[in-house]
Parts: sequence; C-alpha cells; structure tokens
Amino acid sequence: MSRVIVTNASPPRRRDLPWLRLRIRKSLDDICHTLEMEIPSSHRAAVRKHDLIRVRVENPLISGGRRLVATVRVDEITSDAEANAHRVTVIGRSPARDIIDSTWEGELWSNNDARWTLAGVARRIAGEFDIDVDWFPKGQPDPTACVNFFAWQNESPWAKLIVEADAQGFLITSNEAGGLYIWKAAGTARSEGFHVTEGGNVRTVEWRQNGAEQFHEYVVRGAFAEARVFDPECRTSRVLYIDMVDERVEPEKLRRRAETEMRRRRENRTRVTVSGWGLSDRQIRALPGTANRELFWSPNFLIPVRMPSLGLRDNLLTAEVEHEADAHVMQTTVTLVHREAYL
Repeated sequence: MSRVIVTNASPPRRRDLPWLRLRIRKSLDDICHTLEMEIPSSHRAAVRKHDLIRVRVENPLISGGRRLVATVRVDEITSDAEANAHRVTVIGRSPARDIIDSTWEGELWSNNDARWTLAGVARRIAGEFDIDVDWFPKGQPDPTACVNFFAWQNESPWAKLIVEADAQGFLITSNEAGGLYIWKAAGTARSEGFHVTEGGNVRTVEWRQNGAEQFHEYVVRGAFAEARVFDPECRTSRVLYIDMVDERVEPEKLRRRAETEMRRRRENRTRVTVSGWGLSDRQIRALPGTANRELFWSPNFLIPVRMPSLGLRDNLLTAEVEHEADAHVMQTTVTLVHREAYL
C-alpha cells in the first residue's frame, strides 16, 4: 500500500518528480543522509543543482497519509546516454552539507556571561546556515555538558564538534526534515515491532568480521598529553597514531577518542536486506496510533536479532540503513552492530 513520493521543494520548480530508481543512505558515521535517484531523461530540466528534494512515503494507514523519510539538497546531476538508453542521475546530501563544506573562523568561550553546551555550540554553528538542531528525546532539558572553549581557524568546525560530541557520549546525525539530532546510542529496544528474524523478514544476509583496518595500539596525541588504548582482540603489532587538530583537547577526551577508534575498527557487522522500508501494513494496523511512532528503518534503533545460522540472538544497533526502490521492489539493507561500538 506504500508509495514513494519525491518532490522538488525549490521554487519555481516546485513539483512532484517522476523517478525510476532511488537509494537513500543514512548512517551513524555520517552526518548527512545521501540520495541517489534516477529520473526519466525527459524531466532533466525539472531539477537543478542545490534544489531542495524531499522524499515521502504515502500510505493511508499513516496519520496524515504521508511520512517524510529524507530531505536533501542536490549536489550533482549526471546525464548518461547509451545506444538504447538515456539516464539522468541526481545525487544529493542533507542540508548539513553546507556546514561540512564551508570554511571560516570563530570561537566560543564559556564564562559567567555565557555557558556553551555541546547543543548550544551546534545550534550556534548550524544557525549560520538556517539548519535546526534538536536533541532526542524531544521536549527534555538540554542533556549535553558545557564546553569551556571551542575555536576553529579557516576550516569547517564540524570535525571538532564531532570529537566533542563523542567525548560526551553523543551522536550527531541528520533527521528526516533536514535538521540535526543530538542523541545517545539507543539503550532500549524499539516498541513498534522492528526486528530481524531468519526465516521471517530476512531476504539476504552478510556477516563480516574485518581486521584489515584494526590495530593493537591506538595513540591519540594532543598538545600536552596523549592517550594509549590497547585492543586485546587484535593480536598484531600494528599501531595507529592520531594527532588532534585542536591542541586544547583535555586528556580524558583524548582517551575517549582512542577508545572510540578501537571499537569502531573492530568491524563486526551484519548486513541484512528486508522487504519494505519499515513496518508492514499488518504491523502498522496493530499500533495504537502512528503520529508519534517510528514507521521506517533508521539508524540508532536497538532491535532484537534472531539469526541461528550465524549464532546471533541479541539486541543489536542499526548503524546504517539503505532504502532502495524501483518500479517493482521496495527494500532496506540494515547494517547491525553491537551497541558498544557507539558508546
């Protein structure tokens, strides 16, 4: 019953767009959602660079009839021609791309007159680009800690902001509306009924344990201190050194960065492909309402995973999702990791 609606929201080209294939990628490791979409060649003039594109799913079971899935700005449009085919591909990223791609300078100090929290710094920076920043769960007091000093010189401040977020145990990602969320790795399983079950909703599965980029020792250096962390799971002599750009990073934040780098590089991941982009119509009907419910796969879901052939029976975190659709199929590839990778 679900139908994907793609809209160019930029005047004067504001209109729904016909599409042939599309893929939306969302990840805890990337601030921006990405969209790759193929449209008919006859509609090439309907999209321009930097246009705002919104992707929604239409379903009569959803409150309001439609639910926003992604918002991007167009980075690139490519037209390819072959003997019997002519394709137009549109590629875009979340509006936060403007923060990442920009370079300028600034500094923020916490003192008696102003106390800058992580959320406050993120809002200050994102506000330069008319991008909203909120924390999740919504409606709660600012959960982030104070940042004593934050400065950047002729660079994007985003890398430093991610380091600060990681040091405080937070993730920063784009949301469906094109703004930003600050949140922690999910601590409880979703209540809507998301799950991965072998012999149930799983179409394909790929389990990967990759040690190619894993190190035994991780050393993170600041200006006046360094942190060393050893990975007992990697029995090699390999060492990774990271020099922090910001010389004022405190020793405990250096250690946190080293630990994060170690956990992420352990690379124990399971990728499963499931039908649809989220809950089935039967699952949606069983909900008491849809207004405040998650209906589509997204990063940072803690979900039950039952894969006997892989020896998996645990609650795992969705680190990445890829929604795909064409004229015949809607499916999602979900990358699952142990929650500790993002703590």
